[in-house]
Amino acid sequence: MKIFRGREMDLAIAHAAAGGQALHLHRVIANRATAPRCFVAAVDRGEDIAHLFDQDGERLRDTVTRLGVNVIVVEYEKTPRQHVDLCAGPLRKAIEEAEAACDS
Repeated sequence: MKIFRGREMDLAIAHAAAGGQALHLHRVIANRATAPRCFVAAVDRGEDIAHLFDQDGERLRDTVTRLGVNVIVVEYEKTPRQHVDLCAGPLRKAIEEAEAACDS
């Protein structure tokens, strides 16, 4: 899993298209009215939220399950933008995993 930030979403999608997992950290909510409270609260506190891009649907689901996501919603399934949104505890675990992978 590799970390991408802010305006690097296209790079994250390209990394996933090349077979990797891309954790795209950002603070943008397209529609606050329909977004889960966890995401709105995190952004309001100045914290990142994230997309976890992965073209391998099974690996994506396995990863987010391991990270502790209880309700898995795959957005843009079977497209280059296929991802699961992360915040709070699962996001912190994903960042730890990505940073550990970068250090090794």
